[in-house]
Amino acid sequence: MPFLFFKKKCPFSITFATTCYEKDWENLLLDQNILNEMISNHLYPFVKKMLIVNNVNVLSEVLTAAENLKKRKILSDIIIAEELENDILEFFQLKKNDFKTTKDAESYEGVDNNWIYYNALAPLAAIFVCQTDYLLYTTGDVRVKKPVKWIEKAVQYLEKYPNCKVANLIWNNKKNEVKAQSYKKDRNFFFSKEGFSDQMFLIRTKDFQQPVYQEIRADAGHFPRGDVFEKRVFSYLKNRGFERITFRKGFYVHKDTPCRHLVKHL
Repeated sequence: MPFLFFKKKCPFSITFATTCYEKDWENLLLDQNILNEMISNHLYPFVKKMLIVNNVNVLSEVLTAAENLKKRKILSDIIIAEELENDILEFFQLKKNDFKTTKDAESYEGVDNNWIYYNALAPLAAIFVCQTDYLLYTTGDVRVKKPVKWIEKAVQYLEKYPNCKVANLIWNNKKNEVKAQSYKKDRNFFFSKEGFSDQMFLIRTKDFQQPVYQEIRADAGHFPRGDVFEKRVFSYLKNRGFERITFRKGFYVHKDTPCRHLVKHL
């Protein structure tokens, strides 16, 4: 009965998705409490709880750990990104050589064109396979430390304001930074005319299951390393005047994974 009441308030299906990389997967998958907390602290009954396995050395080890979480119903779906990469690129009208570094990549250890590509492949895979109305994606190193009931409110806003395309929590508890980047606020959200992060995004799936990732704006140079997924989405949103909303009463913490961990030894 409580679930029926919840559905009446928010009749939209939502998938939770996260990803793991080489030397990131052990931290995420072997401690069974981490992923469970990542999902449960959003206080939403996700229809799907998806893991994108992206660019790991020993796939069998990762799948064994992921299947253990699936047996415990912490995960519902395990997606191997590289098995779908040709379909993903074709669907979004992209080519692998579209993903290139910029000059500042020299300042980051291990960053090359492969790094830029695999950085994009995980979120693109999540969007590509998602079959629910909405998708909440977080990188595997994002943590929501305290429970926060925000998704239902965010969906209501995204439905009410079609020009708002992305929702997220405050990044790294930097409320003043979020406030400075916004042009208005209300009781629940800050509104911004630009900005995007792949660390966490809640989107209406059909808005992003389109070939919209080819655009690179000249003023998107603040995204480091190269033509990353974030830069492409930022450009798409800004070119069309779309907006981002950030929930005022909850935050996540993100700890960068060293660049060398993202690309396996080829």
